[in-house]
Amino acid sequence: MLQRSDADIFAATLAGRYAQGVDNPKLAAQAWARAFFRRTSDLELYDRATAANLEVGNLGMVVRMAKLVPPSARPPKAVLALAIEAMGQGRYQDVVRTLEGQKFSPSLTQFANHLRAYALLGQGQGSRAYDLASQVTGISDLEDAGLMSRALILVRAKRQQEAIALFEKARSLGQDSQAGIRFYSELLLSVGKRDKAEALLVPLAERGTVKASAFTEILARVRAGDKGNVAINVQDHVAIGLLTLVEAMQDNRPPTETSDLLFLLTFLNPTSDEVSAALGQHLARHGYDELAEPYLARVSSDSPYFVATRTELAWLVYSNDPNQALLEARGLVAKYPSSFAAVTLLADMLSANRLDAEAEAAYHSLIERSEAASWSPTETWPLYFGRGGARERLGRWPEALADLRIAKAAAPNQPNVLNYLGYAMADRGENLDEALGMLRNAMRLRPRSGAILDSYGWALFKSGRYEEAATILERAAGLAPNLAEVADHLGDVYWRTGRQEEARLEWRRALTLTPTAEQTKALEIKLSDGLPPDPSRAADAAILAQNRSN
Repeated sequence: MLQRSDADIFAATLAGRYAQGVDNPKLAAQAWARAFFRRTSDLELYDRATAANLEVGNLGMVVRMAKLVPPSARPPKAVLALAIEAMGQGRYQDVVRTLEGQKFSPSLTQFANHLRAYALLGQGQGSRAYDLASQVTGISDLEDAGLMSRALILVRAKRQQEAIALFEKARSLGQDSQAGIRFYSELLLSVGKRDKAEALLVPLAERGTVKASAFTEILARVRAGDKGNVAINVQDHVAIGLLTLVEAMQDNRPPTETSDLLFLLTFLNPTSDEVSAALGQHLARHGYDELAEPYLARVSSDSPYFVATRTELAWLVYSNDPNQALLEARGLVAKYPSSFAAVTLLADMLSANRLDAEAEAAYHSLIERSEAASWSPTETWPLYFGRGGARERLGRWPEALADLRIAKAAAPNQPNVLNYLGYAMADRGENLDEALGMLRNAMRLRPRSGAILDSYGWALFKSGRYEEAATILERAAGLAPNLAEVADHLGDVYWRTGRQEEARLEWRRALTLTPTAEQTKALEIKLSDGLPPDPSRAADAAILAQNRSN
């Protein structure tokens, strides 16, 4: 018979597994922690609870649990959490003591070495700190990633000119951490090199991307006479330094490792706009919308990251309330009318809400601005893609086709472009071989996209290859069961292959999936009359001939 504590542990572990199964990380973290506190000697429960709480950024719980187990049983990121807690409280000796002798993966070793270096710096040991942060890992990418953090250590040690040289080296190797470049521009301003600060920022600012909006705001401050400030508090300095390291490593590391390290930095400095923006954008990019929202929302309105984070927030809102997301985009443009990122967000939101005339005008204005600034096609193709989509839906097909071809020429392997252009041509019965080729390529790039499979199946249908189309559209319906258009297309292909009852079932299903008014009318006609005969098929041609003779 189960003891009370055993029953509680069993119930908590079931809750943890269920929460993970339904993709509810917050509930999972709570359940696994509850199970561990019922039996703190169970290291398997400890590992599960630590991993689950790291995933949602509950570092306070990770630290609390770590203190209940022997140091040798703590996983690496729990050790780092203890060290980060000590750093935030100014207990520099405890940081060094906690990390000494620990074994980490190469990337976590790099992170731990820099954290120890900042602790040494806090004890006034600038030379030792720099030497520790300069230790080789044997992995060149990791050593390059540490350059900006090492430069910040030099700044704290009042070795400004060496720091400038190291920032320059980092830039020459393609390191473009937003936080690092912002700090570098502050450093240049603080030593009277305003022209150099402006030259650093101009190529990065206003390039149409969300990321560029931060550089635009920093550049505006430089031009307004900002004198630069490198004398920030220790926690902020450490958070920015380690953030440059994490941002430089993230493209080569698993997303969960990046989010864990960013969560550690928020634990170190909860008020850092740089860290909150980086973490919120990272979580949103990887589908953790609920976790991302509070970090994006906490970025202050006077931060250079404000436009970027509000853009991310608008898209999170859009999934639940498209009208509210559009209102927020309009509000952002009203506040920042010259921000390319804000105006692009508004154009995209207008397009997503099918306000195509307004969207077309917004994209047109953006294209004119980008052409005046001599942007490259790789930077402008999203604008042509957006304008082309709006023009296609407005019935201006020749102009739309020209825009979409420009987008495809600049981004030949962009699946959304290939899908939109391929489907639009196939739906009109134009260039079917070319359309099928584009859609095959899009399908290769995104094999599990129900929308792309639907486009390819429809192109096969328009080519008269009904049996092949049925196979593809059945797969599309499995991947995208809630898209009215997929069910509608599958019904059409069933009708053409003699499966009339199944066709009517799919058309009825399409009516339950919130089709447009135009789709609803077409579906009702098909349910009443079926599809008209196809003159390219012998059986249908005979029906047409008989109808004409009658």
